Amino acid sequence: MKHNKYLKMIRPGDIIIIVLLLAASFIPYLVFARQQAKAQGPSAGTRVLTAYVTHDGKQVYKIRLTGHRGTSRYHYQAGSEYNDIVTTGDQIQIIDANCPDQVCVKKGRISKPGQTIVCLPHKLLVEIKSSTGSGTNGGGMVTE
Repeated sequence: MKHNKYLKMIRPGDIIIIVLLLAASFIPYLVFARQQAKAQGPSAGTRVLTAYVTHDGKQVYKIRLTGHRGTSRYHYQAGSEYNDIVTTGDQIQIIDANCPDQVCVKKGRISKPGQTIVCLPHKLLVEIKSSTGSGTNGGGMVTE
């Protein structure tokens, strides 16, 4: 009996309102998807990705990832601490380090703006930055 009571309370207009609210809830998704596609569209050709390696806040190595071919290696040594960094194509990773936790090695390859690899024991940071000709910042991307 109670179930039937609640069905009588719902009117056809209520169903229309619920459907419209559900449809409207997808509007932000569509807007953000369109903005992201627009930001990656024409400016993606002028975007230049560069990987920066810094130790304790000071840049020690820099390599352009956009257009990079082959494999480049960089060995960073500070006292008895070392990190081996390899760039393959447009991706960069730390392949070896003598830190105890090996989190930086386990991180794997990175290739997108804003991605980082951090070796806390060695105070080493590998960071990918994007510089674009349009000067727009693509939400979370680090631009120069």
